[in-house]
Amino acid sequence: MPLVRTFDPTSPDGRHIAALARRLFSLGTDWPADETVTIVSEWFLNALGIDPEGPVYQVDAVPPRLISPEATAETVTELLLGAGPALHTPHRPDYADEFTFVTNTECCGGDCVTVHLPNASASRARFALAWLRQAGYDATEHNSWTVGEHLLHVRHGVIRDTPTHAPAETHAAQHLWFQGFTSPSIDAYVHAEVPGPTPPVPVAWRPGWLSIDIAAPQDTAAKQRKKTATAVADAFRTANWQVDRRGPEALHIRPPLTPQT
Repeated sequence: MPLVRTFDPTSPDGRHIAALARRLFSLGTDWPADETVTIVSEWFLNALGIDPEGPVYQVDAVPPRLISPEATAETVTELLLGAGPALHTPHRPDYADEFTFVTNTECCGGDCVTVHLPNASASRARFALAWLRQAGYDATEHNSWTVGEHLLHVRHGVIRDTPTHAPAETHAAQHLWFQGFTSPSIDAYVHAEVPGPTPPVPVAWRPGWLSIDIAAPQDTAAKQRKKTATAVADAFRTANWQVDRRGPEALHIRPPLTPQT
């Protein structure tokens, strides 16, 4: 059965395909691996503007929302120093001892930068997470098992955009993540429980609303859970979501109403 050509060699894209085919046909019927790779790589680079050694997102229909710099002590330090008084104490302009870096940690197998916040409150640690995530980093908090200190694991990140038509719970989860809230997780054999919200889920008897409870370790005080619930509510109110406090540690949220046109 004869093949049916499925491209137009007179179109701009078709001419690129034809040029690639001619170079490959010149190798004969048994294409040498090294030469084939060289030809295809050069074609990707010169004809399509795609770096064969670059990241996969080059070929995505929608580009990433955020791409972080490489996660190193230097790049993360520069970013944290720019956070200003929301993270740093105003009367300590040198920011001395406000954060350090942990080396030789077993928590992430050397695959991340671990930031130690020895004297930060829960809200400041949450701001640090939000600050890093909004710069494109994949940042998570891990339980240091010591009261009054926080450990943040920071990795290079490529943050995808959430499609407009995605479910409301997906948009809510992304908003929580960007605001620095973290749910209990297990990572690299280290059980990390951090006060934060459970994933938002639809309310069966209340169409259009989502339910969020506050998840926390058993030894977390009720006062801390209530403060976290208040912070979650404020984060959504600031983004124009409707918020209905259902109890000290639970709330319902509803996406912003789309203006009628």
